Amino acid sequence: YSELLNALDAGSTTKITINNKRINRHNFEQEILIPPQGDFLDGGRAEDNAILLDKVTDSSNSVVQERYITLSAHKKNIEEARNYFARVGADLIGHFNRLGSKCTELDANDKLRIFHDFYRTGEAFSFDMAQTMRKGHDFKDYICPDSFEFEKDYFRIGNRYGRVIFLREYAAYIKDSMVAELCELNRNMMLSVDVVPV
Repeated sequence: YSELLNALDAGSTTKITINNKRINRHNFEQEILIPPQGDFLDGGRAEDNAILLDKVTDSSNSVVQERYITLSAHKKNIEEARNYFARVGADLIGHFNRLGSKCTELDANDKLRIFHDFYRTGEAFSFDMAQTMRKGHDFKDYICPDSFEFEKDYFRIGNRYGRVIFLREYAAYIKDSMVAELCELNRNMMLSVDVVPV
C-alpha cells in the first residue's frame, strides 16, 4: 500500500474516499436476486432470494462500503491529460493487483450514480445522459436534492439531517485504526483523505 502511495505523481493530487451507504432495496432486487425461470428450480430460487433479502433488511448488514481513488492533475490540453491518466491508471491497476484487489475506472454515469445515491438516498437511479442532453436538461436537476438548508451546527438535505465533523488540530501521527473505527459506523457516511505528494 505504501508503494502505491509513493508511486503517485508529485504533479497530481489524490483523494481517497470511503463511502458507507445503505443498500438500495430496489436496485438490490433488480441486480442481485435470481429471477424465476418457470421451471422446477423456482422453489430453490425463491428460498435463496428470501435468505438474501433477510440478510439485507437486517440493519447491521444493510450498509455496504465502496472505496474510490480520485486523481486530479493540471495538463495543457486534453490529449496530454488522456495520456497521463492512461499511464497512471495502468500503474494503479498493477499496484492494486499486487495487493489482491481490483481497480476499475468509472465513467460519467457511474460517478453520477454515486452522487445520486448520496443526495437522494433510497431513490432508484435510472439516468440517460444522451436523452437528458437531447431535451436540454441539466444533469444536476436529476442528481441534486430538492432542498439544502444550512443552520448553525447542522444542515438538512431534503428530510435528512447531517453534520460535518473535522479535526481542528492533527496529532503528529494518526493510527490506521482511527480511520477503520470511523468507517465501521453503521451510518451513511463519506470519509475522504487528501493525499498531496511532496
